[in-house]
Amino acid sequence: MNIIQYIKKNKDKTFKDFPFNEIDNLIYSLLTYIDFTNVIPAFKSKKITLREAALKLSSKSNDFRGMFIGNTFKMLQIMKDTKRYQDTLLYNYMKVVNSDMQFGAMTMKLPDNSIYVAFAGTDTSIIGWEEDFKMTYLYPGASQKYATIYLNKTIGLFDKNIRVGGHSKGGNLAICAVMNSHFWIRKKVRKINNFDGPGFLKKEIESKVYQKIEPRIKMYVPKESIIGMLLYSTNDYTVIKSKGISILQHDAFNWQCKDTEFVRDSQSKRSKALQHKLTKKLEELSLDERTLLVKKLFDIFRNNNIKDTKEIKIKQIFKLIKEFKKLDKDTQNLLTELLIIIFVK
Repeated sequence: MNIIQYIKKNKDKTFKDFPFNEIDNLIYSLLTYIDFTNVIPAFKSKKITLREAALKLSSKSNDFRGMFIGNTFKMLQIMKDTKRYQDTLLYNYMKVVNSDMQFGAMTMKLPDNSIYVAFAGTDTSIIGWEEDFKMTYLYPGASQKYATIYLNKTIGLFDKNIRVGGHSKGGNLAICAVMNSHFWIRKKVRKINNFDGPGFLKKEIESKVYQKIEPRIKMYVPKESIIGMLLYSTNDYTVIKSKGISILQHDAFNWQCKDTEFVRDSQSKRSKALQHKLTKKLEELSLDERTLLVKKLFDIFRNNNIKDTKEIKIKQIFKLIKEFKKLDKDTQNLLTELLIIIFVK
């Protein structure tokens, strides 16, 4: 079963019937993909229940088109009618999109009185994807700085039993926020959950602060992971069975569950090979060379007036690949492979 089937199956079971688990963890992290602007208060004392928020959005299904965001909206509407999730309190919603970043976050008080801080992953905007690629040379980036500010602001003095998490880029932001938060907040965070999110530059994971929080980091990746294999991260990760093909493995609605756990799998040879290629290429390039490469890549998107990945069709992919011929052969081959894996579904 997938996570929507899990929610339906356990709709009448409260957290007293069986406690918070790794599937609940993913479910809460995915809620940040929904635009709750003007629904959930931003840094005000008022909180709103998940059921109330879902009802306010129930007539706006046309605003949540596309397979992934459509499934997230569907998931929220199912959650509102369950004993397990409907009374979750949502607050401190934040969304920022500008020329430098695409950022989202939300805090939740669960029915078991624990706190869950969730960070949004990359949406379909080219701005969001460019920000991800900038992680190959820039730390902290704009969203990473915002994530730290957000965590410092949202956690109260008396909050306890705190979990922080996110899917895709949101997983990276969760780790980054805890790493750079006030020391008293860092001590209070119980678990940091990264669902197939990219890693960090090598010097960051070798830092004392990362080493200190690493035992609390739990990373999950699908069998054919691509995004989760970018850059450097913990070697201790759980591989999940996914029904998706290629980049669609990254779609958490394809991840398979059994009872209260994900179905375990092993990392594919293709995922390992791509991880090796990317790591090798990054080690060959200086930070200045990485900066120039990312700029060249996204200049190609801008020159072709592509502002959203949803606009990329097969014809445009071949046009973009032709543009890569201006780069050296190895880089050209790697970017072509990445482009095909990510955008040819």
